[in-house]
Amino acid sequence: MNKRPLMVALSLPVWLAGCAVQAPPASVGATIPSQWQASMPADLGTSILPHGGRPTALLQWWQERGDPLLVQLIDAAQAVSPTIATARSRIEQARALRVSSSAALLPTLDGSLNASRSNAQIGVPLGTAVTAGAQAAWEIDLFGANRSNRDAAQARLDASQAGWHDARVAVAVEVANRYYSLRSCEKLLDVTHFDATSRAETARLADLSANAGFQAPATAALARASAAEGNARATQQRASCDLDIKALVALTGLEEPALRQQIAAARGELPQDATLGIAMLPAATLAQRPDVFGAEREVAAASADVGSTQAQRYPRLSLSGNIG
Repeated sequence: MNKRPLMVALSLPVWLAGCAVQAPPASVGATIPSQWQASMPADLGTSILPHGGRPTALLQWWQERGDPLLVQLIDAAQAVSPTIATARSRIEQARALRVSSSAALLPTLDGSLNASRSNAQIGVPLGTAVTAGAQAAWEIDLFGANRSNRDAAQARLDASQAGWHDARVAVAVEVANRYYSLRSCEKLLDVTHFDATSRAETARLADLSANAGFQAPATAALARASAAEGNARATQQRASCDLDIKALVALTGLEEPALRQQIAAARGELPQDATLGIAMLPAATLAQRPDVFGAEREVAAASADVGSTQAQRYPRLSLSGNIG
């Protein structure tokens, strides 16, 4: 009995396993320092979406500052931001690509139906001929090319979701910066207004003193010049505040009169410092940044692309059949 064909058949799975490409790592683990003393979370090293993947989590963090107007402005800006809309469309595109890549692992079934009417002789009634057929095909993913494509599509979907979170964070930060700049500008405007009022009063008293002969006219002229400078500084500071309001209008899409009323109603209320707690390693906390998370998923997608390209060097095995 010739045992060589049997040995070849038994060794074929081992040979195929050796040719299969290695799957890319799901995530990049953080290096644990030897002197870390805090308790370690169970999921350290597992990449998660920033803010838990929930749109409301980012607003909840800003709510801790105790300024409802700031949260309202951030929510309005995120609703009209073209950057966030573009990031959302990229998610839909990546999701469609993931579905298409997953479908490549499944069998395909095509059907056809044809009907015709004809006659072969004159005077003979028309005859109807109907034909139906079905074709089935399935490419067996021996070397993991299709699986690598699916993994790459999933990684890019994760990266696009992280890009959406990154856009949301960027919009929130821009609104917060403008809002805090406006609040700071308002405080400086109060100072410059008080300074201008004080200089104007000094100029008035200097004029009275000069008219009474107690001071030289030059001294009164200097006081009037100082009052004019104070008014100019107040005007310049007011213009700077107007620029911040204009920027908030552009970011949020709100009507300027309504926004000015809301800002005036909340004037004088300074936001509180939000609590910040770190319950994990700094490296793991950094990995939750949307840009860092997205870059990690892009690396995983590139690794899967390499695996798919390597698998293209090997033969393909497809099963097909026709009925009809």
